[in-house]
Amino acid sequence: MRVMLSNGQMIGLDRFISGVNRFDCVPVPATLEFQVLLDDEMDKLLQENSTISIGDHYLELTIVKRAVKNTGVIKDDRLLTVGAYIAVLKGCESLIVPAKSAIFAEDTSIGACLRSGGSRLKVREDVPLVKYFCALGATPTYEIARMCGQEACVIHCDAQGKIIVKRLSQIMNAEHTLELEKSSIQWIENQAQINHSIPTYQTINADGSTVEGSLKSGVKTSFYPNLDARRVKNLSTVLVTRGTAIRSYSPSLIAGDVILCAGKKYVIVTVAHRFDTGILGAPSVSATKIWLAEVVSV
Repeated sequence: MRVMLSNGQMIGLDRFISGVNRFDCVPVPATLEFQVLLDDEMDKLLQENSTISIGDHYLELTIVKRAVKNTGVIKDDRLLTVGAYIAVLKGCESLIVPAKSAIFAEDTSIGACLRSGGSRLKVREDVPLVKYFCALGATPTYEIARMCGQEACVIHCDAQGKIIVKRLSQIMNAEHTLELEKSSIQWIENQAQINHSIPTYQTINADGSTVEGSLKSGVKTSFYPNLDARRVKNLSTVLVTRGTAIRSYSPSLIAGDVILCAGKKYVIVTVAHRFDTGILGAPSVSATKIWLAEVVSV
């Protein structure tokens, strides 16, 4: 795993301990959790709000959490100090803290909502939105995720960090980037989870008529006020995880990529790239785990 500091210096393998780079189909689509052995110079460059870059495309991330502790181990007459960090895609840091002011917009888009908190995220593909409201003190990521549910869409990013907002009805249209054998996937079959995860709905139209989904026993049902029939129906279209796979370290895989297995397409809803050097005595690890999902409507 290649991590570059803001001064252009790479963190060497003699300093890098471990890292997990995740890509998800969520409002904060890229994160990195990593640990390094610190010296005074590196500690100054790895402070909260510092920028780092990872990968071949130098994806920029901002450190949002920092913890430093002494290991109690002495090497070359120096006490080893470990720094642990969490970094998010640059521009997303304002989305994970309570909003400093209320935001209300009509006839807007998901991408505009992401930027409404002051971030400078670049949006490559977008989806229109009827109405968006984030109250003072609310966390924007939660509100944006709710809007994605109402529009049956997901958020992910490309290798350069540009935001892609795509409807679930179109997410499988892309060409597959990888083909996997069916035996290499740990399949998940859990109907109870689906019953809890995919809501059916009840709401009232502007004309006073009632709109209901396929109400039946054993399935989660909720009342959604002030939503039209189109948006409540969208709530019953979601990505459902169907399996996981662990393979050799493949940092080019990102969330939103399409995988082909036994002639059927699945989308990567989450991918985690783990790299441990083992410099503190633990085994070295380099592997990628992917979570495969398909679009389900009830």
